[in-house]
Formats: sequence, C-alpha cells, structure tokens
Amino acid sequence: MNKNEIKKESGSYYTPDILADFIAYHLFSTYSFDKNISILEPSAGDGIFFESIFNNQLFKNRFKLPEKISILAVEKETKAIEQMKTRIKTFITGQTNIKYLNKDYLEFQTQNKEKFDLVIGNPPYIKSQHLTGKQIKLCTNLHKKFELQDKSIKNIWTSFLLGAVASLNENGVLCFVLPAELLQVIYAKELRELLRSSFDRIEIFTFNELIFPEIEQDVIILICSNGREPGVSFYHVEKLNDLREPTFTRDHSNIHRQTLDKWTNYILSDSELEFLDSLREKLLPIKSYCKAEVGIVTAANDYFIVNNSTLRESGITGIARPILQKGSFAPSSLRFKKTDYRNIVTADKSAFFLAFQNKGKSGFSNSIKKYLKKGEDLNIHKRYKCQLRQKWYFVPSTWVSDGFFTKRSNLFPRVMINDAQTIVTDAFYRIEMKAGNNIKDLTYSFYNTLTFIFSELEGRYYGGSVLELTPNEFKNLSIPYKENVSRVELDRLDKLLKNKASVTDILNDTDTTILKEKLGLSKTQILRLRRIYERLVKRRLKSLKSRF
Repeated sequence: MNKNEIKKESGSYYTPDILADFIAYHLFSTYSFDKNISILEPSAGDGIFFESIFNNQLFKNRFKLPEKISILAVEKETKAIEQMKTRIKTFITGQTNIKYLNKDYLEFQTQNKEKFDLVIGNPPYIKSQHLTGKQIKLCTNLHKKFELQDKSIKNIWTSFLLGAVASLNENGVLCFVLPAELLQVIYAKELRELLRSSFDRIEIFTFNELIFPEIEQDVIILICSNGREPGVSFYHVEKLNDLREPTFTRDHSNIHRQTLDKWTNYILSDSELEFLDSLREKLLPIKSYCKAEVGIVTAANDYFIVNNSTLRESGITGIARPILQKGSFAPSSLRFKKTDYRNIVTADKSAFFLAFQNKGKSGFSNSIKKYLKKGEDLNIHKRYKCQLRQKWYFVPSTWVSDGFFTKRSNLFPRVMINDAQTIVTDAFYRIEMKAGNNIKDLTYSFYNTLTFIFSELEGRYYGGSVLELTPNEFKNLSIPYKENVSRVELDRLDKLLKNKASVTDILNDTDTTILKEKLGLSKTQILRLRRIYERLVKRRLKSLKSRF
C-alpha cells in the first residue's frame, strides 16, 4: 500500500512526500535554530516528517540541520510506531536522540511539562461524534486551559493545535498541516485570535488542489513562531508539484480587519475589501426582510421520509405530507412548483414525510403501529434527537415556508419560491417573509454579483467545491432588496436558470436591474465586482467551469 493513500484508524492521512520535504526545507532554511534542538511530533504516524528532515530527497543538501537533535515521536497506533522505527533507523545520525512514545498525545499532554523548539506534524481529523468520551474530556480540558469561551469540541485537530501551543518553547516554531477550516469556520475564530495573540510571526500556505482528495478536505500549512520579524504572510500554491521548485505566490494579509474578517479573505486586497464595505453600508441584511430557520430535523430521514412505493406498501398514506428532502431534488429554477414536486414523486424518490401525531400509540391504526414497531426494531427511537422528544415519532416544527435557501451549493447559492407549498428538511433554510415584504422580491434580489460575493466571503467551503452557510451567515448576508419586481423580470431570470445559462449570463441580466438601477453602480464598478467574484469562485472550485 502507498503510504500517501492509507487512512490511519486514528483519523489522519499520511502526508505526501513532496509536502513533508518542502516543510522540512522551508523550516530549516528560513528559521534559525540553536545548535541543539528538541522536536516533538504529536501524531508521528510512519515518520514521514523525520525522513524529510534527515533524508530529504527533494531538497537534498539545500539546508543545514542543527548539530544535535532530540526527538519525541508520539503515536497512538502500535503498528505505526513499529513502521516508524524501521524507517528511521536507516538514516538517523549519531548526534540524534529519538524517543518513541506509544500513547494518545492528548493524554500525554495532560502530564507533560517539557517544552520543545519545534512542534511539527499532521494531526488527526476526527469529528466530535466519532470521539470517545475520554477523548472528549481531554479535548475539553485543553479548551478550558486556554480559557476558550466555546468549550464544545467540533473536531480533535483543534485540541492538537492547542496542545502544540502549550508544548512550545518561548521562541519555538510550530508547524502543522491543518484543515482549511482554521481559516473560515466560526468555531475556529477563537483559535485564530489565540494564534494572533500568542505568536509574532505566522505563515500560511494554501493550495489550489486537494492534497487529500479521499477526504475532500482542503488543507493549509500553518507555521507560527516568536522571536522573529512580526507579521502574517499568506502564500498560494497552485499545484502540489510546484513545491518541487518550490514555487508559490504571496497573497494579501487581511486578518487585521473587523469586518469580512475570516482569514480566507487573503485572496482580496484591502482596497477591494474596503470597496465591498462601502457598498455593504448602503444595504440591509436579509434578516431585515424575513425570518429564516432550519428546515425540519427528522433524525432519521430514511425512516420518516419515503417514496411513493414504500408509502403505499405500508398502508399509511393518510399521514403523508409532501416534502423536499434534498437540494439535488430541486430543479434549476426560481420557483419550486407543484409540477416539480410531482416529477419527484413520479421518479419514485423520497417525497413523503410521515407526520405522526403527538399522541399515544394506542390511538393509531394497525398499519401505523406496525410501522412504528419497525422503527423501534431499527433503534430509531434511541437516536439522540428522538430521545429528546416526548414522543420519539412526533417531529416538531413542520410548518410550510414562503421560500427556502439551499444550505449547500456548488456553482452558486440558491433561493427559491415555494409555490408547491411543501415542507423541507434541514438541507434548506425556511424563509418566512416579514410584513410588507414579498418572497418574489427577495428571491429575485438575491441573484446578483454583490450578494454572491458576500456568500463566498461569509460562508465556508469544503473539498474545494461545496459552499455552505450557517443560518446566521445567511440571515446576515447583505442584499440590495428590489421592491415590486415585475413578472417579466421574474420570468426572465427563471428562464435563464431553467436553461442552465452560464453564471455570467445570469448576472449580466440581474446586475443591470439590481446593481445598476437599484444601487446606481457604474459599469466599471460592476465589472470590478465581477472580477472579485470570479477569483473567489475559482479559489473554491479550483478552476472556473465552462458554465461561468
């Protein structure tokens, strides 16, 4: 098996040789260390970083190591420890002292008092739902130690980062390969602030291709240090192979901003962000015109949402309500119509929500009782959200919205008018208009370059493709709300969407009526916005598709 493709049971993926070789070269050619250096690797895996330090094939003889090196390699997996020992003994020098510790790093960190000159590695990526109770406790203790307000654990890598900060000498260097989530997600905001306050110097390398395509997770190289020239630098790497030279481009540093302050905004200059700020000041957020709430959460879509065949076989058609389950089921259009819903039913896709009443089982028909028994045999009633309900089978908050927003999108985000009057799942955010406002006006107004830009800047992206916004991020998007949108304008936009027109053609149409007529922007200003938007989309999609 190729070490670059093997997934470790601990949730980490082995680091590609090119990446590890570049990191070793950059660290020891850029940063000055004393003659004696201590190194910690908290998730050592098979020892790829140590091989890159001592036996670098890509940058051989292009950097000099300190005279004496002490290493502590921590690795939870016994098999990986043995592989590491076999690999490292072939090139380790006499001036190097290495200690292997077969232990969970977070457990080790609770008793560790030792500090290191360099902490390096690629920590595991494990979401909280896959962590043990012991791991959750260890992670929580680290969050408390750093006095983070958010004590909840979303992913184990955040605790590895905190542990590395705690394990570093005063003028040491921290270098981790981390998920790009650090730059953009809300729960990492405190970590970003912690890094800024803890270190003089921060370097971040971003990539325009997936380094670990098997997990569809964008990653970055994060390097933090003290005792060196202060500042924050972002570097962009087009392709992994470019690191063979190495070749990379310096980007902007915008982490000092109070607005549009996610670190992903390094792609734009201060003047571009100030231009966006000046326009946003003229607008109101979406929440000024409507309420937005997550769609219904069943806790078991496969059980509560069924297709027509299953519905008829079960004999419980009387409690079924029409539902739109997935964004992929929705047509490319401005309106979700009854005909669109019927097409989903005809295709025998899951389109019926089983709306069990909030009453005891004795009041149900035999066919419903049988279906509930099936759910209990599948342990549906033991699922977390089901256990929180008074009756596990009664799903609350099943109201029909005026429109809805797709939580995740690919090329561009979507708002649709709910002409079909269906309920929707939590793949959508339900939109209920406030008095005096109209869903047609809001929906049409959403499709413009400026609001699309704010979606890219305020949201987050995964795997270089999927754009996602939280409910608050959606509600806080600035929108040039155009009142009294005409039927002609709605039909024209709807036709463009149905015909799968390019994003450029769609925005050329809507920007004329929304940005030019509503906001009074000039052709030059709109063109500037378009160029900004294209750069943001290219960064997320890794390329500009032909539909743009």
